[in-house]
Amino acid sequence: MKKFDQYSLHKHVIDEIGQAIISGEFPPGKPLPSEADLCDGLGVSRTALREALRVLAAKGLLESKPKVGTLVRPLQSWNFLDADILSWRLKTGDAELAIGELYELRHLLEPLAASLAAQRATEADVEILQSAYTEMKDAGDDGEKFAAPDLRFHQTIIGATGNRLFSSLAHIIGAALAVNFDFITDAPRGHVQSMPAHKKVLDAIAARDASAARTAMQKLIEESRYDARAMDGSEQQPSTKAKSGKAAHTR
Repeated sequence: MKKFDQYSLHKHVIDEIGQAIISGEFPPGKPLPSEADLCDGLGVSRTALREALRVLAAKGLLESKPKVGTLVRPLQSWNFLDADILSWRLKTGDAELAIGELYELRHLLEPLAASLAAQRATEADVEILQSAYTEMKDAGDDGEKFAAPDLRFHQTIIGATGNRLFSSLAHIIGAALAVNFDFITDAPRGHVQSMPAHKKVLDAIAARDASAARTAMQKLIEESRYDARAMDGSEQQPSTKAKSGKAAHTR
């Protein structure tokens, strides 16, 4: 049996049970196996198991009922914005739906965030964006080197809005970018191909052009969406047609 330190063991138990719930192995409305069976199957103590169950309950996945046991809660109670739940969905048959929902949320969140960042970003924020862009450019198609500055670029924009509710959703961006990195190696376009779109976002924010920043971010997300789904043949190349007259006027 694989050995874990205390933190890793805690995370392992949470992941194992969480993924089993998300995959439907432990379906909503049904009780989990007994503590004894779970402890035996996972090779952990009752204390470690109960700590993990408390974490999963906080994510909306579980509830305890007297004389019944620990039940899996209905889907409507699950915190789908939780980073772990997002990660588990991306490892199950629900992955395609999860990817679609992530990008729908990005389309709602990031273009507005870019627009607000163009109005509210500090000089320090812009410098971080420029530094992240430079690091992405230097990384080329090396996904490991590209990932960190790309995440910093997008999350800096979220933070630059000054909206604390937006900032609380920043991990969603990380999850969506992780999806893109998983697919990019075999996709027809590489990381380098996204640099012009990143540059347009950066330039618009630096120029304090809110409309252009919104439009540029929308285009960047469309390209990211294409890369994430290109390998299944269900996505067509993002449109390169000229944007509306209003958008073109802001360039």
